[in-house]
Amino acid sequence: MIGNSDDILRRLLELLITEVCDRATVLQLDGSYKAEIGPLVAQSNFEAPSAEFLLQQAYRPEASALLDFGCGSMHQRPFIESLGYTWHGVDYLDGVSPTVRSAVEQIAGEITFYDGVNLPFIDSSFDIVWAMLVLQHVQHIDRTFAEISRVLRPGGKLIGQVAYLEQVQDYGTFNFTPIGMKVAAARNNLRLTKIYPKHDAFSFLFRRLLITLGSSDDTPFNVMSNPDGFFHTKIIESGLSMKLQIADINLLRLMFCTHFVFELEK
Repeated sequence: MIGNSDDILRRLLELLITEVCDRATVLQLDGSYKAEIGPLVAQSNFEAPSAEFLLQQAYRPEASALLDFGCGSMHQRPFIESLGYTWHGVDYLDGVSPTVRSAVEQIAGEITFYDGVNLPFIDSSFDIVWAMLVLQHVQHIDRTFAEISRVLRPGGKLIGQVAYLEQVQDYGTFNFTPIGMKVAAARNNLRLTKIYPKHDAFSFLFRRLLITLGSSDDTPFNVMSNPDGFFHTKIIESGLSMKLQIADINLLRLMFCTHFVFELEK
């Protein structure tokens, strides 16, 4: 890409989003979505905390045993330990992307491998399970949630981020909807307590298209797709102009994201 073509692409998407939002007159949300997820989004502000922030907020010195579920090459371990957690890593080697599998195999002595179904830990082993962009790769959703629930102590939390409207990833299997996350949790003695939007689907998908077709990872949509980017800002402005409740605006933002951040409690 040369010249000012980056600016042109970004501006075209901004104009499209603006044109749609400026036509807004009334919000029409699916009733089940509003009933099931409405109470779980932020009710009084438009903040969209990261999963890392939720993990930091959840730390307690007396309850610091953490399982990094799908830890890969342990790249998040330094951050997790910097918060004070006692880190333990687990992964399913056959489900690890080929691009990092050799690196994971080399650190086999520092992490635990499992069979993709049964976690090799006793009941109530951990205070926190951290699942950062891994649950969309599991092949046995209910069994996985049952095992995570089993190894969590009462009052323990499952915190992370998961794909919602994102396209194909290495060994990706199922993308979660917000209601899907709530259902999978409830079946296994877990309760969805917090859910926040991440990247908006429109700029994120165009970003992925550029990368897939050979552009560099540095695209004009990188910053734009963040929760404080153009789409989210415009949706908030439109919602306020329609005098919507803050929770309804946050539901609308969540509805058009490629990922969401979540916190579940046992």
